[in-house]
Amino acid sequence: MLVVDDEASVRLGCVIALRSDGFHTTGEGSSRAALERLVARGERYDVLVIDYAMPESNGLELIAALDPATRPPILLASAHAEGAVICAALKLGVWDFQAKPLVPDELRRRVRRLLTRSQDGTEPKAWLARALGHCQRCAWAEALKELQAWPESEHAEPAALVTGLVHQMSDDIANADVAFKRARWHPGWAKAGGEIWPELARRLG
Repeated sequence: MLVVDDEASVRLGCVIALRSDGFHTTGEGSSRAALERLVARGERYDVLVIDYAMPESNGLELIAALDPATRPPILLASAHAEGAVICAALKLGVWDFQAKPLVPDELRRRVRRLLTRSQDGTEPKAWLARALGHCQRCAWAEALKELQAWPESEHAEPAALVTGLVHQMSDDIANADVAFKRARWHPGWAKAGGEIWPELARRLG
């Protein structure tokens, strides 16, 4: 495992947590150092745990510099599960998220799942990434059209969350309530728009 985080205490905590579960783990404090290992030296890791907010270049920029055909599964950590971050991560093919501060048991659970699950059919499809992109531009009609064009069985709960947000922002409270109930989520109306992004990250993760 490779943990990439500019905060030394967080990085060390993650390394210790994963080593305690039997994973051979090392850490780096910057995207540049991680790229040196992954690209220049060609080192291979089973899982990458990457922090989003780093000073030189953020976690998404690091991920974009890696070959998606050969890179290992990635867990993206962020103190702020903002819509723009989640949307950009989905577009890069990353669908595992962990809110910070990182809890050791949860970190170990997510890494174990990344190692054991089959990726066939489990990643959010391109349609969900496109719908999120429309949401970021407040293009609610386009987002709803995208969501309605795909089978409800595919990532039903995340899709229902986004559908609920789209209806809410379009002042269609009745349909928003239906969608949120389908997602088994009942936020306060005033907070739904802000809370939906970390909730979506949790459902996808």
